[in-house]
Amino acid sequence: MKKIILFGDSIFNGYRDGCDTNLVTNLFKKQLKNYAQVENISKSGATTVEGVDYLVQIPAEKDLTVVEYGNNDAATAWGISPENYERNLGQILDAVGKSVVVGLCYPDPTNSEINQFYGDERLDLFNSIAKKVAFEHKSPFVDILPAMRKLKHISTYYQADGQHLTDKGNGFLVNQIVPTIKKELD
Repeated sequence: MKKIILFGDSIFNGYRDGCDTNLVTNLFKKQLKNYAQVENISKSGATTVEGVDYLVQIPAEKDLTVVEYGNNDAATAWGISPENYERNLGQILDAVGKSVVVGLCYPDPTNSEINQFYGDERLDLFNSIAKKVAFEHKSPFVDILPAMRKLKHISTYYQADGQHLTDKGNGFLVNQIVPTIKKELD
């Protein structure tokens, strides 16, 4: 059976009530049970700076790495420059080999507390960088940002913090990514 590594931040960690969970990992396992084993080595709070540091944790024996970094990188209060994001993401993709790149998630637009650290222009910039770097590395890109912007009753996809996802949001996330994973594994 093939092996997939999930490599990202708290979005992939199913962050809930101040703790990492297996919610997202279990959703991927359920949907990919006939395709691959799933191992999640994501780290909550991580940017691509930490992602580069964590590359040593990625097992050599794998068939695909799903890379999900960008929201923490794009945050104005704790993120990094667009240039550093591009360089770091490129370094990650160079190191992991065959990969799928997941674009940025859209913070709950009704939550002013989280949105003070973002803005559509900054989200679009970092998402376009992720798309460009994925293209340069011949990795499929899952563009979640525009899909999330079209959601009705969008706040139901988020926890109270406006950034981390509810069960409904996690289901949406995984459903956006799984078809690309299956295509890459076939």
